[in-house]
Amino acid sequence: MSRRDEGQENPDRPGWYPDPWSATGTGERYFDGKTWGTNERPLGRNTIALSDVRKKRRRSKATQRFTRVARPAAVIAGLLAVGWLFTLIQHHGSHATRIVLPPPVSSSTERSTHHPPPSTEEAARPLGTPAPVPKGPGKFEVIAHQADAPTIPVAFDPCRPIHYVINVKGAPGDGAALIRDSFARLHTATGLLFIDDGLTTEPARKERPPYQPGRYSPSRWAPVLIAWSDETAYPELAGYITGVTSSPSVYATPDRRVYITSEVVLDDQQLSTAKMPDRREVRATILHELGHAVGLDHTSDRTQLMFSQAQGNVFDYGLGDRRGLALLGTQACFPNT
Repeated sequence: MSRRDEGQENPDRPGWYPDPWSATGTGERYFDGKTWGTNERPLGRNTIALSDVRKKRRRSKATQRFTRVARPAAVIAGLLAVGWLFTLIQHHGSHATRIVLPPPVSSSTERSTHHPPPSTEEAARPLGTPAPVPKGPGKFEVIAHQADAPTIPVAFDPCRPIHYVINVKGAPGDGAALIRDSFARLHTATGLLFIDDGLTTEPARKERPPYQPGRYSPSRWAPVLIAWSDETAYPELAGYITGVTSSPSVYATPDRRVYITSEVVLDDQQLSTAKMPDRREVRATILHELGHAVGLDHTSDRTQLMFSQAQGNVFDYGLGDRRGLALLGTQACFPNT
């Protein structure tokens, strides 16, 4: 009888674990957050042979684009004029969540402390249109749906631009260029308009405030932050993780949430030129994380960029990814958020 037959519970997050089907009690198998998968560790995108990498390093660095994804909580008790959900990013499936609720806003003074005024950048209609997606195979999943509408995803407001900033501390020499190129690709797939606000010194933080009027414009939410770090400074990057992404949301109406900003933290060691000479893989990693930032979750479809592991030949959004991104880029507008 295997250990799995004895009723062992599934792990609470993706990773490599003792093989629950092993008759001898040896070996490991990968759990993707939903189901058990392969017991063969795949090579990284740079195709380094396992024998060429120290085991400890291979286990923590050499494989692929495993990422932690935000799944904002679906319900907030009571009706708040503003209630944001800070989500501590976890792998698809486990999604351990930390909810931080500020006090209910009851005056314009309190509102200005926690929440910007209604956007002056809001247009009457979406600012862009996703590129058409050809028919073909490909699956996608979104991180969160509206609580009372299981077919409507939580997404960014397509009627206003999404500002972003880059902290290049620790970044490889081509890091900023790869990020900007990836945002251009994301714009094509979603129709969302992204505005480059330049460089910032803001560091990556697990509990990043979504409104920072002292550092950024007091008239809007903090821009999307793309920063570089390592597992020492940012422990969520430990192990196989090459990127960590979080997207807080607010209730734009009593029953509809909208993303307001995002933070993407990239591993400067794993994505360095020395460790990953094939820069297509670095761009693929950034595209993957930006997919999370706008609301795409991991998919079980190995042919898509949003699969949790690199497949060696997938460097751009697949048809399933693009269908999901097009859906996320065409949701409702919320001018009062």
